[in-house]
Amino acid sequence: MKNIIITREASGFEEVKDLFINAGFNPISFPLIRFEPVEIKNFNLEDYEYLIFTSKNAVRYFFSQIPKIDKKIIAVGEKTAKYLENLGYKDIIVPEVYSAEGLKVYFEKNIDTFKDKKMALIRASEGMDTLLNSNFKIDLIPVYETKLNVPENVDNIKSLIEDEKIYAIAFSSPSTFKGFLNIFKEESKKLLDKMLTVAIGKTTKNFIESQGFKVDVVPDKFTFEEIVKKLKVMGKD
Repeated sequence: MKNIIITREASGFEEVKDLFINAGFNPISFPLIRFEPVEIKNFNLEDYEYLIFTSKNAVRYFFSQIPKIDKKIIAVGEKTAKYLENLGYKDIIVPEVYSAEGLKVYFEKNIDTFKDKKMALIRASEGMDTLLNSNFKIDLIPVYETKLNVPENVDNIKSLIEDEKIYAIAFSSPSTFKGFLNIFKEESKKLLDKMLTVAIGKTTKNFIESQGFKVDVVPDKFTFEEIVKKLKVMGKD
């Protein structure tokens, strides 16, 4: 059974581990990030026609402070949309590409609908400025922040990688890769060369490559389900 390191936060690992197990892999949790809530400030719901939620975490942290909304909703990804639907929200817009760049393309394709609409971008305090630097009226409303995390199993993970017992490591955001570099520093390249490097999407891929590292696997659709499918096919070669 091939070992796969999952670098997302601990609760996120629990959400995806069965995908890997059911595909014949052994997922290992190595949470390189953790989340902390941010108090929502200077936010007037009535100022906005659309709210953009970038993840389930954005939804969770937003509604922990704002109990209910009556606005048009845009969600990045099917899982974010499903989470909103489970809260009772309907008619959610889900752009085809699950990223900030995908949102921008969607807005540009539908410019007559969005050009004069004020939108709130609900996400972590850190992230790409793709939408904020666009020509659309978008305000950042941070509801949580991402902190680098040092897991308890660093020594064990390092030993497994050095012994070439890891098939792949999956990075779910630029922050998870920052967390890897934060721990292993100048040893990072030597360790990454011993396994496949997986980036969940183009944003993560571009960041990893900007740091001088190579990416071996990027799924066509930016989900863990697609990562599992791709690794399963590659594992048969």
